[in-house]
Parts: sequence; C-alpha cells; structure tokens
Amino acid sequence: MTEEEWDFEEQRADTEMTVAELLADTELTAESVITLDLEFMPETEEADTEAFVKALESFGYLASATDEGGRVDASVLDIPFSAEAIWTHEERTTKIALARGFVPDGWGFWEP
Repeated sequence: MTEEEWDFEEQRADTEMTVAELLADTELTAESVITLDLEFMPETEEADTEAFVKALESFGYLASATDEGGRVDASVLDIPFSAEAIWTHEERTTKIALARGFVPDGWGFWEP
C-alpha cells in the first residue's frame, strides 16, 4: 500500500474517537503524560525491517523489531494525552512505515 492509497482521514477519525472515549471514560486528561506505543506489521514481501527501524530512530522514536510476525514497535516518551499529540506521531510513523512496506497495526499506552 502506498501513502496515496492510505486513508489518513479515517485513521485520524479513529484516533480522535478513541481519545475522546478514553477522556470521557477514564481519569485521563489532556494534561496526562503518556508513553505512546505504536505497532506496525509488514504488508509486502519487500518490507525492509532494518530500514524501517533506522528511519524511526532517526526521527527520535525508540524502535525495535519483534519475532511476532515481523512486527515493529515504536515508542515516543512523555507526550500529552491528546488526539493532536497522538495523531502527530501516528501520521508521521505511518508515512515512514508505508514507504518501507509496513502498515500500522494500532497504538496504545500504559496509563500514567
């Protein structure tokens, strides 16, 4: 899948909905600070794990490949729990992923 084929509007809407639900249903606030964890799965035979991890690290993400189906995990420390902050990292890492044969597989965090 290419960046042009990816539905960033749907991805952003899902993120905004998830954050709104969590803000309504938990004790989290927009001032809460989290470590955001993002997961990516290879989509093509040409998926380049090493290049993907290096690219993520060059943008300051903590990144590592796993043995679980070729999954790559990335983390960003100490960001506010807001849809805008999460989306900034989700959009950036998705673009990096798509260019290297990976697709996003979700995000999460440990509650502060």
